[in-house]
Amino acid sequence: MSVSHLWLGLLSSIVVFVVCLSGAMYSFKTQISELLNYDVVFNTEANHSNWVKPETIKINFLKEKKKVTRMVYPSDFSRNVMVFFHDLEEDFDGHYYVHPSTGDIVGSNAQSTGAFFDLMRSIHKNLLLGKIGNHLVGISILIFVVLLISGLVLWFPSNKKQWKKGFQIKWSAKLPRVIYDLHNTLGFYTFLLLLFISITGLYVSYAWVKSAVVVSLGGQPVLNASNADAMKSELSNVFASFLEESMDNQAEKEKQQVEVSLNQLLEDSNRRLPYKAITTIQLPTDDNPHYQITKVKQESIFSAVVPDHVKYGKDGQFKKLFLFSDQSIADQFMEVSLPLHTGEILGLSGIILYFLVTMIACSMPVTGILIWVRKL
Repeated sequence: MSVSHLWLGLLSSIVVFVVCLSGAMYSFKTQISELLNYDVVFNTEANHSNWVKPETIKINFLKEKKKVTRMVYPSDFSRNVMVFFHDLEEDFDGHYYVHPSTGDIVGSNAQSTGAFFDLMRSIHKNLLLGKIGNHLVGISILIFVVLLISGLVLWFPSNKKQWKKGFQIKWSAKLPRVIYDLHNTLGFYTFLLLLFISITGLYVSYAWVKSAVVVSLGGQPVLNASNADAMKSELSNVFASFLEESMDNQAEKEKQQVEVSLNQLLEDSNRRLPYKAITTIQLPTDDNPHYQITKVKQESIFSAVVPDHVKYGKDGQFKKLFLFSDQSIADQFMEVSLPLHTGEILGLSGIILYFLVTMIACSMPVTGILIWVRKL
């Protein structure tokens, strides 16, 4: 097993290193962007009154020939409200931050980090090589999963005397021994989380992994839409729900646009979801002709960031309440699979934890190669 572990590690080492490093750098995208644009993102005034009404924001933006598409209200007055819009005169999309009480426009991101983090994201997903890169990354991560499992087997102490050595790094030893301990001991301590990050990454990339995970959680298999025979034979509740959703969207599109009070929708959603949260108000678009209010609850078990949704028709009539807690485990996993992969599901503490673990993963190909070179 040690020989296969060695050669598989050498085969995937460069890709694993690059993918882990780019993922670690991408993880703090939001925090770095907010820090560079601190004055517009955060509200530094000491005195606060009531929240600015969403209808007021909508009207103020329309006066400037800007159609609001989405608003994000923070959970407290320490941040400004983020408003996304489409400029009706110059035909472009943008966003502004507005004061949470007065509704005055504070500004937009002056320091953009988008290009850099888009580059890191592309490297992380496909090494800037398109579909070929996607397959290289996917195969390398599959190999990494095998390496994690085989590494755990190789780490497992053969007798009681070896147990203590397996759980600690002997910093006082010579450099080769320290490198060996770093590779083995850190690999053991991060095994479960690295395995989870790898599997959720594969889940996002491969339909067959997504199907395997969803089915293992009690859900329906994820089918390839191009396979018509399979689609017919596997007609399930998931497909029925999708069909119902499509028909509902079509019915809403055919309705006449009427004036809807965003204030009333927000009040109604707060009655249905009576807790403090980050609140997003999504206005109807050509593709999705519904109003949807999403509240991200941050006081759940393990402080996990989980969303609840309230859906309204184009006419403002209540349609459906989607509670995260009411969904099946499979549906819950599908909804939060990306923040599970990035650590955002646990907020800043989760991002920091994932960053540290991912940097350890970066070190494994390096320490592994150093161990191999010394043996040669």
